[in-house]
Amino acid sequence: MFAQIKPLAILLLILFLILQYKLWFAHGGFLETRTLKQKIAILQKKDENLSKQNAILMADINALKNNNNAIESRARNDLGMIKKGETFYQVVS
Repeated sequence: MFAQIKPLAILLLILFLILQYKLWFAHGGFLETRTLKQKIAILQKKDENLSKQNAILMADINALKNNNNAIESRARNDLGMIKKGETFYQVVS
C-alpha cells in the first residue's frame, strides 16, 4: 500500500513545484506583475506632474493672450525691455 502512495506523492510534489515556478517566475507571474505595478505607479506620478505643468503653462498662455500687463511683465523680466523715459539700473552682487 505504501509503495503505491510514495510515487503518487512524488508526482504530486513535482506538479506542485512546477505550478509554483509558473506562479512566481514565468511570464505574467507574481514577480513580473509586481514590477509592472511599480512602473505604473512611477508613470502615473510623472503624468500627474506633467499635467500640473501643462495647467500652469495654459494659465500663462491665457494671461498673455488676455492681459497686456502680463505681456509687459514678461517683456521686462525675460527680455530686459524698458519703456521710453525709464532709466535701467543693473545691480551686480
